[in-house]
Amino acid sequence: MNEPTLVETLAGLAAANIVIIETLHEHRVIDKTHFAHAFGRALDGLSPEHRGGMVEHVLKNLRDRCMNLRAGESDAQEWLRRLLET
Repeated sequence: MNEPTLVETLAGLAAANIVIIETLHEHRVIDKTHFAHAFGRALDGLSPEHRGGMVEHVLKNLRDRCMNLRAGESDAQEWLRRLLET
């Protein structure tokens, strides 16, 4: 599997998670703000080797989506765009 395909697969898996969270929230099964706080705590505890990479960007994107913060390009989208440009 080449690198762009792997990155696209990982991005798709992250997107699938947010779709599940959004759907469960819409059906009043969960409150997605709890997930936002969980993603925020995961960011707080992120080890230094994962800072600035895909893991941090995906966690930020998931946190922001759960808090309905969607202005502009997400960190994950920006990271993917820069990766694919090189």
